Amino acid sequence: MERIVIMARNEVGVIADITMALADVGINIESLDTERAGEQGIVTLTTDDTDRALHALNDAGFKAATDDSLIFRLRDEPGALARVAERFKAAGVNIQSLHILARRSGYATVALTTDDRARAEDLVDPESIV
Repeated sequence: MERIVIMARNEVGVIADITMALADVGINIESLDTERAGEQGIVTLTTDDTDRALHALNDAGFKAATDDSLIFRLRDEPGALARVAERFKAAGVNIQSLHILARRSGYATVALTTDDRARAEDLVDPESIV
């Protein structure tokens, strides 16, 4: 799944501006995550049309780019994420970003990007990939 990552100013109204830029061109947001990094904010989202969303955000003056995330599910229990992270460590695959997207019905849905997508897919249960 391709995510859009936006570096934006960390101030009141940024989320409203981002979501309105997408709404104005009829793009539906499927997931959204925000983080603060000093004076900057990092907004990560997925939509029903990545290409159009990227153009709309850039046209609205945002610095937006895409990355290809591996989305998978794992049991929502202590140590589940640690076991996966340990496999990546042992294989020498760098996790560049990781987001827990949702927690429901005993499972967590996780999005991560790495420096080697093909090897990353080999490190998670193939049946868990969304």
